[in-house]
Amino acid sequence: MKKLIFVLLLLSFKVSAQNDTLKISLNQAENAFLQENLQLIAAKLGISEGRAYEIQAGLRVNPNLYFEHMPYNSQSRELGGLRKSNAEQIVQFQYLLQVAQKRQKAVSLAQANTEQAENSFRELVRNLQYQLRSSFYDLYFTNQALAMYEQEMSSLQQTLSAYQEQYNKGNVPLKDLARLKAYLVTLNTEKQTLIQQRFDDERDLGFLIGAKNNYLIQPIIEGQINNADINKFTISDLWNIASENRYDLKSTLTQQKIEERNLSLQMANRKPDLTFQMTYDRNGGYVQNYVGVGVSMNLPLFNKNQGNIQAAQIRIQEAENIQNSYQLKVEKEVQNAYHKAHQADEVAKTIDGKFSEDFSKLIGGVLDNYRKQNITVVEFIDFFDSYKQTILQYNQLQNDRVSAFENLNYVVGKTILN
Repeated sequence: MKKLIFVLLLLSFKVSAQNDTLKISLNQAENAFLQENLQLIAAKLGISEGRAYEIQAGLRVNPNLYFEHMPYNSQSRELGGLRKSNAEQIVQFQYLLQVAQKRQKAVSLAQANTEQAENSFRELVRNLQYQLRSSFYDLYFTNQALAMYEQEMSSLQQTLSAYQEQYNKGNVPLKDLARLKAYLVTLNTEKQTLIQQRFDDERDLGFLIGAKNNYLIQPIIEGQINNADINKFTISDLWNIASENRYDLKSTLTQQKIEERNLSLQMANRKPDLTFQMTYDRNGGYVQNYVGVGVSMNLPLFNKNQGNIQAAQIRIQEAENIQNSYQLKVEKEVQNAYHKAHQADEVAKTIDGKFSEDFSKLIGGVLDNYRKQNITVVEFIDFFDSYKQTILQYNQLQNDRVSAFENLNYVVGKTILN
């Protein structure tokens, strides 16, 4: 069934046959991640394992059956038979009866351990989902930067070709041609660095969504990327969300529960269990067919489980201190992530959304003026480099804002800004 779902997901992606590019939205990526990520599949087995231990803890102790036969009578020098009066047979039946609700307390402890496995699974989802969304947006903004390099290098290459013709005719000096070629080499080097980064992002994203084929991945943003409004949340709101959705924080509370239930079990273990026994003995005493019933128990004179009880009490105190410390840590993380996201949002909003488009028109005019030789090659390269740096910085500001929002989502354990 899971394979079918994933196939349907892949069919919903836009894949170009010419260059094997997988066009995928964030929602599609998250659906594929939840269905196909191998780490999540393995972690789910841990929950099933915990439930199996619950079943095992609830099982009663098996009874014990003992049989003894006298094979040879040394006095009469005869082989012993099951129906002969010259041979002895003993049959014993024993059953252990646990007291102080030990079995129920063991089940309760196993249930708490299963709850902890579920917390670990949810925490793994939180961490991997953060990696997924971060890789998705990093790849998106890397592609945006690469598109700018492609556009700039294409324009510069056309200009360089025209300049080469003029140089061949002796109309322009070699030093200007060399400057243009050197700048083109610089752009190409910077572009290769971004391509390497894109490969890394595609690797991480492809692994997280379980992509089997060697696709180039192109993230698709649905709607406006800057629509999220952080001002609708207060720090108090965010802390309440975190306390409900941070499963690493919940695991500290569950650990306290585990230690408390373990103490209850250890307290019960100091009480000795009872063993009931029924014995049948043929030809073993003055009564030919002896039947006896008995009960036995250990006398708690020396071992009263003192060490395990003391250790369990210490672990409860340790778990309480860890929980208090972790709660403070999460509170500080929420405050820090909120302030960073708010600051990144404010900075990004100071730039007009049409800035990139207007600046692109400006550099187009600079390119025309250079071709008409109204500006020198030094001025042209300076304008071009300023354009590149400004677009990259604008792109980085948008990426920083999204990254800060994703960090806030991660810290509170829930996607509240999308």
